[in-house]
Amino acid sequence: MEGGVMALVRVLGAIAVGDAPVRSARVRRLLAVLALEPGRVVAVDRLVAHVWPDDPPAHGEAALHSAVARARRVLGDGVLRTEPPGYVLDLPPDGLDATAAVVLRDRSRSGGGVDLLDEALALWRGPAFAEFADEDPFRPVAARLDELRADLEDARAQADLDLGRPGDAVARLEELVAAAPFRERRRELLVEALHRAGRAGDALAAVAAHRRLLADELGLDPGPEMRRLEARVLAGAPAPEVAANAPFVALEAANGAFVPPPGPALLGRDTALAGITAAIGDGPVTLVGPGGVGKTTLARHVAAAVGGAFADGVVVTELATVTAGTEVAPAVVAAVGAPGAAGTDVLAVLRGRRLLLVLDNAEHVVDAVAALVADVGAACPTVAVLATSREPLGVPGERVRPVPPLAEEAAVALFVERAAAADPAFVLSDGNRDAVTEVCRLLDRLPLALELAAARMRVLSPAELAADLPGQRRFLRSPHRGADLRHRTLHAVVDWSYRLLSERERDVLCRLAVFAGSVTLPAARAVADDPDLDGVLADLVDKSLVTASVDHARGGPSRYALLETVRAYARERLGEAGGSEATRRRHADHVLAFLEREGALAGPDAARRLAAVTAEWDEVRAAVAWSTEHDPAHAAAITARLVDVAEVRMTPEIFAWADALLTSGADLGPAHAAVHAVAAGGARFAGDLEGAGAHVAAGRAVVAPGDRAAAVLAYLQAELDLFAGRVPECARAAAEAERLAAAGDRVGLLAVGSRLLAAAYGGDVAAAEAEADALAATVRGIGDPLLAPWIAYLAGEVRADRDPAGALERMEEAVRLARDVGEQYALGVALVTVTSLRARARDTAAAARSALASLEHWRGTGNRTHQWVGLRGVAELLAEDRRDELAAELLGGLAARRSGGPLFGPDAARLATLRESLAARLGDDVLARAARRGAARDDEGLVDLAREALRER
Repeated sequence: MEGGVMALVRVLGAIAVGDAPVRSARVRRLLAVLALEPGRVVAVDRLVAHVWPDDPPAHGEAALHSAVARARRVLGDGVLRTEPPGYVLDLPPDGLDATAAVVLRDRSRSGGGVDLLDEALALWRGPAFAEFADEDPFRPVAARLDELRADLEDARAQADLDLGRPGDAVARLEELVAAAPFRERRRELLVEALHRAGRAGDALAAVAAHRRLLADELGLDPGPEMRRLEARVLAGAPAPEVAANAPFVALEAANGAFVPPPGPALLGRDTALAGITAAIGDGPVTLVGPGGVGKTTLARHVAAAVGGAFADGVVVTELATVTAGTEVAPAVVAAVGAPGAAGTDVLAVLRGRRLLLVLDNAEHVVDAVAALVADVGAACPTVAVLATSREPLGVPGERVRPVPPLAEEAAVALFVERAAAADPAFVLSDGNRDAVTEVCRLLDRLPLALELAAARMRVLSPAELAADLPGQRRFLRSPHRGADLRHRTLHAVVDWSYRLLSERERDVLCRLAVFAGSVTLPAARAVADDPDLDGVLADLVDKSLVTASVDHARGGPSRYALLETVRAYARERLGEAGGSEATRRRHADHVLAFLEREGALAGPDAARRLAAVTAEWDEVRAAVAWSTEHDPAHAAAITARLVDVAEVRMTPEIFAWADALLTSGADLGPAHAAVHAVAAGGARFAGDLEGAGAHVAAGRAVVAPGDRAAAVLAYLQAELDLFAGRVPECARAAAEAERLAAAGDRVGLLAVGSRLLAAAYGGDVAAAEAEADALAATVRGIGDPLLAPWIAYLAGEVRADRDPAGALERMEEAVRLARDVGEQYALGVALVTVTSLRARARDTAAAARSALASLEHWRGTGNRTHQWVGLRGVAELLAEDRRDELAAELLGGLAARRSGGPLFGPDAARLATLRESLAARLGDDVLARAARRGAARDDEGLVDLAREALRER
């Protein structure tokens, strides 16, 4: 790379090849994805997913092949190679500007001179990955490259200082500090440069400005290095030399004080490390988190980072082997290594020393450690304290820093690193990436758990490990013979914390384990009898066995959760104590009681009720699963309370529960008819109209007088009659549902809508319009936000033939309202009608957009019945565009399917006219061949045909 670098592929700014921009956005994205892993094969499916993140083509491989061909024309020969199972960007180190920058940085660190830093910085033409920087998978790599640029800029300023050019450093740093005001290393360099330039007053002003910024914006104080610089300037002492890019892992500080090695590499903790190091020296700092989260590793890296600022270095006291509070003080004295000191005279040993005292693993002797730290704080102001514990110390001035599990990306990286150490043949690939991610999720992304699991890669694949983990967590074992006994197995990690709990805390923890997800305080009370439950929960949160999420901003309910590793352990303990059956029964009773309060989606707070049920869905699922096996009638009662949710959200899971209960042959008790109603609703959406009718009939045969299910079943019969074109029968069934429903009940009001549609489709449009307006006034008076989209839809649908423009306005309002509240059924039918109205208005571009949205919506909800209705509109739209063979193919496919119901009324007339037009333009033979092609397609194939046709407009 002599004489400057001219990389072939450039990502440090807008994606470019050499000096030439890449005009095609798709090719730019393809090159960007490949540049994330230069020299490595990127699989076809992964490329397709990232190159078309929002609208993947139906024939992804072919589309990718076309994009690759265009990229090769830009790159030249031999750069973008095909290598199964995908493609590889084959470049030398200086062929990609990002890797070239790393090479130049490394050479500069090896004594290559300041020119290499200038050469590296010149590679940047803007933010890394430019237009893609805020998207996945580019975001983390772009952030790392931006950090590399900042490091290079800092190193370049340091080089000016090392070369005796403080004035140049000041000019450079003032600009850099303005660009990144919270980057403390730059502030420190600026203060140093101003001091060396003889501008002591400006140096102190820079410190003061930094202190104000941190206090005002972050509530923080400057770090120890900034405070040290300030003290030197105030004392008029000459500024010491600052080593460029000095790593914080050196064992010897400049003054000879001992700094411990940091231990294992630190992944995913950069932000935490920076925040904790900044807090050292301003009161005791306690790293708090569950066992195995990496508190000790983080503490050692903090010590390595700040140790050089303490004249007497760092003292690490390992408390895991201490068995009683009386042994804490002797352990500290022994760690300090003061000859002849009394075993308990800690203050005498520490007084006058300038050191960082690390107290590791304090949770089992927390009271003794707290007392010691309080005494040290009062008597030894030059001693800073850093503790690790599973609960806070609770001393004055303590700064508690929670250490959470790793983020997903860091967890995967740690697992891969440890797995490769266990088996050098292990590599992360597209084939195992999902399994590795699932392993990390199952292990709560706890570093210790990931290390223990990674050791299994010698004998298991990631997929096998992911399948085994739910029942095998306790058997994960460290391969290292020297490992701490507390960390030999994952079970031992949790067991250590569990044994430190009181009996009350153990009981509450085990009972909370029956919940599938996070819980509110009232939910916890349903399974735990402790009179001071909120206090016990607070203690469990302090001890890092329960996590708390408090909604300070909106005042929502606080939620409490267990890590999966803790949940699995606590469930074992609950089972051993014989409490599982009774506690799960209480959990199932709680879910049923919750749905009895919140499951009926009616009135002004209907949307809030829907959100509440959605938030507790993990618990609903768990209660149905347990009850189906142990008490089917209870499972039926829960399912029956979900009839409104099923109608609004079209949730396939609910319909599956109903089907399973009905086919089990079990006694479903009083909820039997309602379960048939749920199953009927699901069959109607799935396109099985005959099955839906059978469920309605079966439900009506067993429904009891006064049961709300009677009104629901009548409403569903009206829906089925309307799909089948039986307009008079629909009107009668809808009227029956209105009569059976309670005043203000959602089902009765929806039945009114079905009756109005029957009237409009039967030709009495004026009466339907008048009654639709009256119904709208009624619903506005009720204030039900989930019914509002239906009212707008009805007002538009009954006017569609007489006043298409007015109908379109109301339909677009229905779409907006439905999206706002999550009313999936209303959203879908409104999109279908919007498409039809836009097509009739010859606004084919807008019609295509709404048609595509409609198809994606029905596909996502599994609603076949309405999907086929929507495809009729697509056929009309294609014919309008003179894409006649595609329109004929769609019509042929639709004619072969019965689930959309027969055509009648104006729809039938329009489709008949369409077929006649296609026959006239194509001829009977071409029309018949196209129809046969459509009939031969499976369901997904027919939908894909429509989607691709719409995208190609």
